[in-house]
Amino acid sequence: MIWEIEHETRVVDGLDAQGRPDPAYAAALGLVPAPFGRRALAFAIDIAIWLILQLPLWLGAIPLLLKLATGAISPYGFVNHPDFVLAVIMATVSVALSLVYVVVQWMLHGLKGITIGKAVSGVRSVNVMTLERPGVWAVLLRYVIVAASGILPAVGPALVLLSPTFDLERRGRGWHDRIGKVWLVDVRHGLNPYDEKRMRVARKTVKAEPAPERVELPSLATPRDPVAQPEYRPGSRISAGVVGVPRSPEAPAMPAPAAAAAPASAPVNPTTPSPAATPAAPAVATPAPAVATAAPAVAVADAPGPRRRGRMVGLALRLDTGETIPVTAPILLGRDPDVAAHPGAQAVPLADTTRTLSKTHALIQPVAGGLEIIDRRSTNGCGVIRGGIETELASGGSATVAEGDAIRLGDRTADVVQIAPLQT
Repeated sequence: MIWEIEHETRVVDGLDAQGRPDPAYAAALGLVPAPFGRRALAFAIDIAIWLILQLPLWLGAIPLLLKLATGAISPYGFVNHPDFVLAVIMATVSVALSLVYVVVQWMLHGLKGITIGKAVSGVRSVNVMTLERPGVWAVLLRYVIVAASGILPAVGPALVLLSPTFDLERRGRGWHDRIGKVWLVDVRHGLNPYDEKRMRVARKTVKAEPAPERVELPSLATPRDPVAQPEYRPGSRISAGVVGVPRSPEAPAMPAPAAAAAPASAPVNPTTPSPAATPAAPAVATPAPAVATAAPAVAVADAPGPRRRGRMVGLALRLDTGETIPVTAPILLGRDPDVAAHPGAQAVPLADTTRTLSKTHALIQPVAGGLEIIDRRSTNGCGVIRGGIETELASGGSATVAEGDAIRLGDRTADVVQIAPLQT
């Protein structure tokens, strides 16, 4: 028997149908291309540090080598010169420091997206496909392209270093960047791609589907003009405002009860059979329940709180795990909420595989118009997502959310949904 092991294929966000990086996706995340001025500043700082490391070589060894090259001293005199040992030491120091500097810069650039110059100028390098670290081999290939351009002295390096200005996508990617699949971004005026928390939130926000627009339904209110007809009336609603069997326009009007037409002061003949004993009595008593039903409907509609057709509307939080938490009273959410500061609240611990929830993260309580979320000075904060756009709460801040909104607790999210109405 042959066993086949399925390898999970990673889905990379931000690629178009041809598998190319989409600049619009990166812009939606908040990534900004690094400006040419600060890119040049970062390069100048890196080169300046490298030149400083060459000073021992130039000051301690180069003068003696120049004497040997010009014939001022013989090879025997060069080896036996009093400064020969010092020249060797100074040259060794420069070579060793330069080698360490190059390796450290290479590793930092490949694994962290920075060099010393880029860190100072606020520039970071990322892989243009994944928007993550570029990788040490991609960075090495980029350096090799720049070094190989020196085959054409002055002209080659100048063309490579100026190639970012030729980028048709206006992302500032030069020839060496394209070959190495590297993109330089500005972290001073845009999102830092190495801020894992904000990057996760940005990706979730961009991927979140926009909230569906609520369709405005026609009003069921009775028109003020008694002659005017309502614009809309459900099939199960009659003119009295009571839910029941609809009355067809062609059906004859129900006859008025005979007893209702008689004056209240009319004398009663003892010999005349009572209306209750006649067969018409049930027909007279039929409209009574309909009239009596209308009264409670008006009383319930006037009661305070969000209600629909005589029932209180309940809201709940539907977590990203599918779990639903009804919010009928104040609740505290977190890894292990402490209700000491909120005696009337109920502690609701949440699973936290991402380790982004605080012990007591947020207080959720029902208010008029929806739910109120209050941040409890959490480490990774709270946010309100409305229409696909997130608004982050200040530490200790609060906001009101309604049905259709979503909230963020650390890296966990929850939708505000309606649950089964509560009978009043």
